[in-house]
Amino acid sequence: MIRVALFGAAGRMGSTVLAALEREPDIDVLHAIDKPGQESRELLGVPIVPDDSAETFESDVWVDVSLADAAYRHALRAEELGRPILVGATGFSAEQAQRLDRLTCAHIVAPNLSLGVNLLFEELPRIRRILGGEYDIGLVDIHHKHKADAPSGTAKKIAERLEREGSKVQVVSLRAGEITGEHRILFAAEGEQIEIIHRAESRMAFARGVAPAVRFLSGKTSGGFTMKDVLGL
Repeated sequence: MIRVALFGAAGRMGSTVLAALEREPDIDVLHAIDKPGQESRELLGVPIVPDDSAETFESDVWVDVSLADAAYRHALRAEELGRPILVGATGFSAEQAQRLDRLTCAHIVAPNLSLGVNLLFEELPRIRRILGGEYDIGLVDIHHKHKADAPSGTAKKIAERLEREGSKVQVVSLRAGEITGEHRILFAAEGEQIEIIHRAESRMAFARGVAPAVRFLSGKTSGGFTMKDVLGL
């Protein structure tokens, strides 16, 4: 049984991740942690406790789907304690992102845990290389109006991967309603357009990738990994 500490457990994403992990027979959410100062309560039969930086949250893997500043603090704490950690938060500053890359504990920092999006991260650069430089590239990043960062971490990573192959990517971000998440990638040249769309219809699209990542990190003591490693892409 893999024991997990889940940070951000009572949030929109966290509650979905908790539900997904509770269905896994080999994973036990031992600690579900919410914001500091919140009253202890239960969610899906799991006790939710307030975040306390002095607590070590004994477990095999930490999973963080809270907000950027809290996730950054938890990652440094995981490093201090030697805990493997999966960070699924976004919105980090450039300085924070650079520091996360240097974590000495086993870690995955993933702007998107969706299996489909991580497949796109690998395949889009290949498509770009095949098409060559005659195609302009646009990316539309659409999320719910509550999302704090724009462009999203996913959009930034897609653009980064494509720009390694050449042309600048034009990114447009829209925040409206309760849209879970959508990314549209457009390759356009004279006489032809190719559009690739990933649409998350619920947060379960992201939560589905958490269990494989937890299994991958369990037992590891050091090293920086990605969802590409988890999925064997």
